[in-house]
Amino acid sequence: MSFATFGIILTCSVVVLFIKFNDTPVVKASGRELSYVLLFGVFLCFCMTYLLIAKPNDIICGAQKFMIGISFATCYAALMIKTNRIARIFNSGKTSAKRPSYISPKSQLVFTVALVGIQVIISTAFIVASPPASIRHYPSREEAQLVCKSLVNTSFMLGLAYPIFLMILCTLYAIKTRKIPEAFNEAKFIGFTMYTTCIIWLAFIPIYLTTANNIEVRITTTCFAISLSGFVVLACLFSPKVYIVLFRPERNKPQGKMLQSKRKIPSAMPSSSYNTSSGATCTESKIML
Repeated sequence: MSFATFGIILTCSVVVLFIKFNDTPVVKASGRELSYVLLFGVFLCFCMTYLLIAKPNDIICGAQKFMIGISFATCYAALMIKTNRIARIFNSGKTSAKRPSYISPKSQLVFTVALVGIQVIISTAFIVASPPASIRHYPSREEAQLVCKSLVNTSFMLGLAYPIFLMILCTLYAIKTRKIPEAFNEAKFIGFTMYTTCIIWLAFIPIYLTTANNIEVRITTTCFAISLSGFVVLACLFSPKVYIVLFRPERNKPQGKMLQSKRKIPSAMPSSSYNTSSGATCTESKIML
């Protein structure tokens, strides 16, 4: 639980820092709107630990089934929209200087909410079809445990099917955009995030499926995998931005950013500047990043 508590404190600290420096180039170039959505998803992931270790009852069990999918869907929907946008911008830039459609902050938020909305529908249907309940589980003749019914069988994993699908799509987009020039390398950090997350979940799923008779181990590994996924997002995506904001403020100024872009951006790149979130240009997105 201390692991998740530290994650919540860290996430809130990043949110406060981003709000304080909301109008600086680094925060603008990171896509402020989607960054806040992503941080909210990470916050929900850390909060899941408290739901999983809480004393089971029908309400707690329902919250577990509903929120496990929502928290991950929020994270990976935002990441998928980010990578999709980057891919469309540079694919369009190879053929023409025309601005791609639906890359504004408002459009990105609408698409993200729509993707999360699909998970809300799935989770609601899942709860209606199989109402949550706390039951007594007997791992042995001498032992009885009060647990949520969904944790005894594999139905708990059904709530993660859609987020895993989003994770796979996001990873494919990260691979597709891995050769983006260094000046626009947020795609590289998203790639690091997704590769590491896939490794975590490839290790977690077999452990979860083979610990049906040990609910304590199943809950512990679930909490650890969820929290570790949140830390991966914070470390890979937000720590470079936090480092620049706190320790390299000279790189968080428009003039310094423009000078760097002249030195590093290849002249063959399209000259048009697509707007990043909240008015930042593509030139701005290189500074983290």
